Amino acid sequence: MITISDRGYWIIGLIAVIGIAGQWLGGEGSAIASQLWTLPAALLVAAVFAERAALPAFKWHISRELPHQAHLGEKLVIRLLITNNGQRNVYLECQPSYPESFSAESRLTQYLVRPGKTVVDDDELLPLELGKARPGELHTRTLGFLGLVWWYRRIEDDAEVQVVPRSMSTDSRGIGERFAGTAYSRKPIQGGMEFLVHREYQQGDPLQIVDWKASARSNEMMVRIMTREQRMEMAVLLDCGRTSQLQVGKLSQLHHNVNVVARLSELAVSHGDHIACITYADKPLSMMTLNSGIRGLRRTREILKNARSVPNESNLLAAALQARRLLGHRALVVILTDLSNGGDASQFSRAARLLSARHMVVIASIEDTEIQQMRWSGASQWMDPYRSFAAHEYSRERRLAKMKLKQHGASVITAAPAKLDTAVLDYYRMLRQRVSV
Repeated sequence: MITISDRGYWIIGLIAVIGIAGQWLGGEGSAIASQLWTLPAALLVAAVFAERAALPAFKWHISRELPHQAHLGEKLVIRLLITNNGQRNVYLECQPSYPESFSAESRLTQYLVRPGKTVVDDDELLPLELGKARPGELHTRTLGFLGLVWWYRRIEDDAEVQVVPRSMSTDSRGIGERFAGTAYSRKPIQGGMEFLVHREYQQGDPLQIVDWKASARSNEMMVRIMTREQRMEMAVLLDCGRTSQLQVGKLSQLHHNVNVVARLSELAVSHGDHIACITYADKPLSMMTLNSGIRGLRRTREILKNARSVPNESNLLAAALQARRLLGHRALVVILTDLSNGGDASQFSRAARLLSARHMVVIASIEDTEIQQMRWSGASQWMDPYRSFAAHEYSRERRLAKMKLKQHGASVITAAPAKLDTAVLDYYRMLRQRVSV
């Protein structure tokens, strides 16, 4: 596929003028004059074929560099490298075609690459889906050496990135890192006056509880467990039902909640707590029993990587029954879902009553700021008053749901997508300090 350049259009226009002028000429030479345009037209066709024959001499190469791993909802930089190994300048236009798994501006960019040089350009992408993703195709066109035609070429390289849930920042996780980036806490998470037993060191344990003498005897790093060890059990219930597909900003509700769970589980592991994870829709989809340390974190993140929305209505009651079977003691249960009606007859409220009878229940839900702003926005179209009324009703139902859930003993956290993870993590830290579970 080819595209005529501006210079080519000028030449074609000139040939057309010559043909029109020849038709207007009179006299005996009119037949010759009327065919005069064929000479420049033939030269133009020959020049186009010459450009096509000279394309292999344009020895240029284009590739893209991506990080091996990217975090869901966090911008990543993709690097474009264009290398010219030929003897001529390369005039190149390039436009990427990004798939729906990325949010980015697909802009057309022009490049001039001189012989023996490499041009580098960076672009930002926003991953919107978990798992392996390719950045799509590159649509390029190169200007021929006579500047008559742009020659099209489609390129699809093997660049690939693994999109995973977010992780805690260095400041959030604590001081220092050990064992290939695994965070550990300098704050003691266990206490007591009486020694109970030794066990092997797990990544995330504080260095204060390491028994160096026992480690030297056994050739394995050992830690001391005291009789009054204080730890917290926590179960996370992640809604993957129909409403989790709803978009809030760039990401869906499910992907926002996945990032919250990923950071919350990492913080819990850094404090030595035990965590369990359940994804559910109309029934439990995947489940992880109580685990701690790096093993628990890895298994949690593996469940989150495979979390997908399903087109079925969520049944929180079934997930709550499963959580009760997993938890042997009073624990913290964190539910990330779309805040539904909390009426006494609904399965949502029954699940909250079932769990709060024995455990501390926290329900976290995303607050759509666009709907909140729609309540008081001015009317510019005939549908705006109806939209404002719908936004008021939506907010009223959410307030009633919060009140009902609080009456059933559950705490409710609602915040904008960018602030929900901070609100949940702050609530967990507050509980950790109070040791109220």
